[in-house]
Amino acid sequence: MRRKAEIQIDMTKKVRSFFSFHNPGWFRFKMGRKLNAIVEKIEKLVDEGHKFGFTVKTQPQKRGRPQTHSFVVESEVIGREEDKETILKLLLDHDNNQNVAVLPIVGMGGLGKTTLAQLIYKDQRVEKHFQPRIWVCVSDEFDVAKLAKAVIASDPGAECELSDMELLQRRLREVVSGKRYLLVLDDIWNEDQAKWDGLKTLLATGGEGSRIVVTTRSEQASSIMGTLGPYRPECLTEDDSWALFRKKAFEGRAEEPKNLVDIGKEIVQKCGRLPLAVKTLGGLMQSKSQEREWLSVRESDIWDMQDGEDRILAALRLSYSQLPSHLKQCFAFCAIFPKDYEITKDRLIQLWMANGFVPSDGRKELEDKGHEIFNELAWRSFFQDIKEVGPYYNTTCKMHDLMHDLARSIMGDECLTIQDPAGWKDISKKTRHLYASVYLDIHRTLNNYPNIRTLLGLGYCVSIPADSSKPKSLRALKLCQIKELPIAIAYLEHLRYLDLSGTDIEALPDGTSTLFNLQTLKLSNCPYLRKLPEDMRNMISLRHLYIDRCPNLTQLPAGIGQLSSLRTLTKYIVGNNDGRRIRELNRLNLSGLLELYNLRNVRDAADAKEANLSSKHNLCSLILCWDMTQWDPPGCYAGSFHHSFEEEDVLSAENAEEVLAALRPHGGLKLLTVWRYGGGSFPTWMMDSLLLQNVVEIHLGFCTDCQRLPSLWQLPSLKFLYLFNMHNVKHICGSTIYDNTGNDTVRAFPSLKRLVLHTMQSLEKWSEFEGTAEVLLVFPNLAELKIIDCPNLMTMPELPSLKSLEMKGTDMQLGLIYSLTTLSSLSLHVYKMSNGTESPPLDNQKKMSFRYLKSLEKLAITASEDLAPLLEEEKETKGLSTSLHYLEIKSCNWIFSPPQQSSPPLAFWKNLTSLLALSIDYCDDLVYWPETEFRGLNSLKKIYICGCKKFVGPSPLPLSSSSSGDGELLPNLEELDIRNCAGLLELPKLPASLISLVPKPDFSASRSGAPNSTQEGVYHGASWLGIFATRAGTARCTRVSAHLPM
Repeated sequence: MRRKAEIQIDMTKKVRSFFSFHNPGWFRFKMGRKLNAIVEKIEKLVDEGHKFGFTVKTQPQKRGRPQTHSFVVESEVIGREEDKETILKLLLDHDNNQNVAVLPIVGMGGLGKTTLAQLIYKDQRVEKHFQPRIWVCVSDEFDVAKLAKAVIASDPGAECELSDMELLQRRLREVVSGKRYLLVLDDIWNEDQAKWDGLKTLLATGGEGSRIVVTTRSEQASSIMGTLGPYRPECLTEDDSWALFRKKAFEGRAEEPKNLVDIGKEIVQKCGRLPLAVKTLGGLMQSKSQEREWLSVRESDIWDMQDGEDRILAALRLSYSQLPSHLKQCFAFCAIFPKDYEITKDRLIQLWMANGFVPSDGRKELEDKGHEIFNELAWRSFFQDIKEVGPYYNTTCKMHDLMHDLARSIMGDECLTIQDPAGWKDISKKTRHLYASVYLDIHRTLNNYPNIRTLLGLGYCVSIPADSSKPKSLRALKLCQIKELPIAIAYLEHLRYLDLSGTDIEALPDGTSTLFNLQTLKLSNCPYLRKLPEDMRNMISLRHLYIDRCPNLTQLPAGIGQLSSLRTLTKYIVGNNDGRRIRELNRLNLSGLLELYNLRNVRDAADAKEANLSSKHNLCSLILCWDMTQWDPPGCYAGSFHHSFEEEDVLSAENAEEVLAALRPHGGLKLLTVWRYGGGSFPTWMMDSLLLQNVVEIHLGFCTDCQRLPSLWQLPSLKFLYLFNMHNVKHICGSTIYDNTGNDTVRAFPSLKRLVLHTMQSLEKWSEFEGTAEVLLVFPNLAELKIIDCPNLMTMPELPSLKSLEMKGTDMQLGLIYSLTTLSSLSLHVYKMSNGTESPPLDNQKKMSFRYLKSLEKLAITASEDLAPLLEEEKETKGLSTSLHYLEIKSCNWIFSPPQQSSPPLAFWKNLTSLLALSIDYCDDLVYWPETEFRGLNSLKKIYICGCKKFVGPSPLPLSSSSSGDGELLPNLEELDIRNCAGLLELPKLPASLISLVPKPDFSASRSGAPNSTQEGVYHGASWLGIFATRAGTARCTRVSAHLPM
């Protein structure tokens, strides 16, 4: 009986299996019937529509504008030289006496307005004439606060993590006030006069000759914003149109067949001489070599459209229609991203893979095929602005707004981007791919719209029980602001892409290891992540694992090497036991970033060679660290980090040198870091300029036993070099640098832009034979230099391009600045040797002088009284009178005249006639409002005072300068910001120009039970505001804030 029952059950299973969707034949039969029925219904509807005279119209799409930037390759731009010169004359016109003039560039989409603005922005004449230059992509949303943040972010020293509009407007005006700036506002759609007026008011404080360039399609926007007449670029000439098309269509070909040239010229005419259409069609034809293929494009019905932007869209749609089906899918999917979005190439390819858009032929890796698709779309101009961005040199791209329109029109309701809560009304059952940067109820979303395949949630995700959502179609998922995965693993069986980067998650469910279809797992920058699933080795489809910047993740699961499909592993921690040794990396074909920690556990060179780094040709960034101290710039170079580890010895490893030698990488690296290395010398491969010829950035830190650096000075591509806690290194360049001396000069580091020397106690010279060889050492392109705690360095090479210097050292090192006449920014932190010893004297007894720093715009001083003599003589600082705009004084207890004494102020105060902003921090000698020092600062607009505990307010005794009759004190002061000044009792008389007054008293005393009278009055909301009312007098102060304790 049991046997009969088993046979019956078996037969039932077979019959059920035959009629299930898992049977390919039955599936095709069922789907065929369904499709025939659908086609019949559609045909019936079309026939009925024709009877009633209905026409088909597509729903207009919202504009989607990828964010532009200022970079352009001039050699790829054709036919815009005359336009560029005309606009430059308008911008550089000295006869126009407007403080800030606005020039609109107006024209249809695809005409090349942004490209023209990029050419102008990059021109050397513009670079010299305007400082700063600022580029902001605006697009649909003209939000004054967001635009203010974007302008502020253009200033390297400015803070832009602000939300309060009052703070934003103050910081914005600080960035532009008094400067002759150039601001490009690209892709303007705003036609609201009030919004423009709100931004224009903040920008109006720029210096004479400032210019704002606006690109727009809207004549109304142009008329609202422009103060100069609008510039309307024309379409390209026929010759320029053909030259652009020819450059794209025939590039790489040995010849240009006459029959194709003739057809190509006809295609160009159909493009209407519009640059975007010409360029796109040229890219399309490059892949076609047969005459019939070119004729097919020329004769296409898609050309039967109107002129203008419709003609551009026709060209773009025609180019799209010629794509293979998988390229069509990949391009159209990009509609999921919002406007102003910078798309990361690797992420895009992984999302394509997750949705099955990348075909597999069994010969190429999916990633390689994805890169081919990306490059093909880029070549055909579906993507643009392709570049590498730091810190790990990832490739990014953008889409032109019309390309984005095309993708949106193709996808319709299938792709939805929600950036505002009101956008939820647009979601429908047809939605397959959703990007939401607002509050996300993942339970409701996935249950109500079960067909969603891609969900990229960048907003707050509501916490719900993990089994509340039961998605069956989900292929790609990104979540933010969560502490645990809100979906049960059992319902994620089809998931291929999971991104939880930047969340507070501590551990993934153990069941994660059963996600056998998962290809990409991203956990970067998860500060609380402690562990990964132990059975992770069973995730046979996993190809990309991102676990960098997870400081609490100190051990990986055993058997990572069994993930044979793995192509990305951003962090690997070498263990002592089997399954966690470095040999796990042997057969993994890794790419991108690889951080190796705990290399002290590598036993010997043979063990290190098991990592097989030299065969991993797709690695771009390699970080080698001998313990678990995280390398995470720029945080790892901050003062707090430095002090945390300066007393912790680098673990000496007898085998460190042979291990590093055996970890020789391939020759394609762009970033190399060696961190907490205990060896006494660097291996020969680090001296190989051919092996490291592509390296752009190098970090060497806590290599405390090394006495010599590799020959980094000869690397042709090196732009950024950071040397940190290299205590035994005595010189930067070795003796071999003199082997190729010519014309009595040696050019070192040919491409270096930024150099940081941090805590190098033994560093004495820039080159080994410096002082004996009569050769001038030149760093030709170095623009930014930081020398922090290198007390024995007493020389400086020739630095013709240096713009920024930050130096923390002894007073004996001040002479290093003697010859740096090109500086525009200088930060000095001067101290005496704490052990009573002195630094060696400077060569030739050079002394610092401000006399020759005539280009200096920013100066920050943290110094002992030893710096005072340099500021006592008026002639020594005369050069600052026209250039210096920003001054920061910190912990200088000698900078102000002693109270109740008649001694004159330091002479340098008289030369600060162009000063716009002054910051005074923690200066205990500031007791009374420094009227004598401030007399003559007629350009000053902002004063910031913080932590001056002895500062009480105006002097009780009248000063002669107050009644000297030489005008009002600080006549242009607009902002006064006083914080944490516990002794402040009264404010001085303030000028009528004042706009903003923000005091912030120190409540530490009041919390201890002994408040002073002023603090007590503030706390009860009385006397502090009273001070403002009485002392501000007739000032037109529009904002007064008293910050109460939180």
